[in-house]
Amino acid sequence: MTGDGHKLTPGYVARHLPPGSRLGMDIAILDIAQDFLLAHLWSRGVFDVASFKGGTALRKLFAGSGGRFSTDLDFAAVEPDVDRQALAGLIAAEAEVSLGPFRFRSRDVRGRWRVQVSSDFGDPSASMKLDVGPPAWLDPDVRAFVETPIQSRYGFALPSLPVMRLEEILAEKVARLARSSTARDASDLVWAATTSPHSRFARDTVRRLAVLKVWVDNHGLGPAWERALAPRRLDPDEWLAPRGEWGDEEIGLLAHPQPSLHELQRELAQCYHWLRELDGAEARWAAAKAADRGEVIAAIRALALGALGDAHLW
Repeated sequence: MTGDGHKLTPGYVARHLPPGSRLGMDIAILDIAQDFLLAHLWSRGVFDVASFKGGTALRKLFAGSGGRFSTDLDFAAVEPDVDRQALAGLIAAEAEVSLGPFRFRSRDVRGRWRVQVSSDFGDPSASMKLDVGPPAWLDPDVRAFVETPIQSRYGFALPSLPVMRLEEILAEKVARLARSSTARDASDLVWAATTSPHSRFARDTVRRLAVLKVWVDNHGLGPAWERALAPRRLDPDEWLAPRGEWGDEEIGLLAHPQPSLHELQRELAQCYHWLRELDGAEARWAAAKAADRGEVIAAIRALALGALGDAHLW
């Protein structure tokens, strides 16, 4: 997959932005370049050892042009015992490539990989963060890209990709909001809860996964899941309460129209009030007590569509 047969022009790239948008051409260039790069990584076998996850996965495989833009490329390793830093390095090496009108260069910035894009249409100042996390807890889904008009100009067909299931993507965002206030996560959660057919996601699964992931954020799990920085327990009332400030107001650079953070908070509380419906076991795990490790591991192994039945979790 070289992309040499593309029919992209500056005009088509500009029309990739929403009408009346204040988003810059940099965002349109990055979004299209991601499609080229993801197709290339698939052709190189990267998705045999990693699945897609995170905000960019939501946009590409669930939301399409209706979702916010995302600049990050987040993956989940397939094997729990893989050296994820080495795997990220291998993916970064595969990302050193020229594809049609795009040129990609990877660089290691203090142990974190970033991919810089240059193109025939301009050179975005923002780079793409490339990260490889631990395996998904549920068997990944395989999904096609959501169709957008610009794809007809690529000159190649985009592949279906293995991706973390929607419930687990949302649960990771719920868990992250237990320890930080990131507007991009709140925006993605509200989008999923208000957009058909995705709004029919299994709430009980999201809640249980979120509670278990918060516990793991506090204590770690096996060799693959490290304790998060500044972890906190999951208190649904606190999670749903108004937040004093949001930690990443750059959401305005990635979403159109730019969301009101006050309105975003209100919608988040309305859409996720059911986080309060913890059963007895979930309420215990939400308190994030180390003594519950055995119960937590058993619950993770018992998940429907669970992928970690044979994994070393102690």
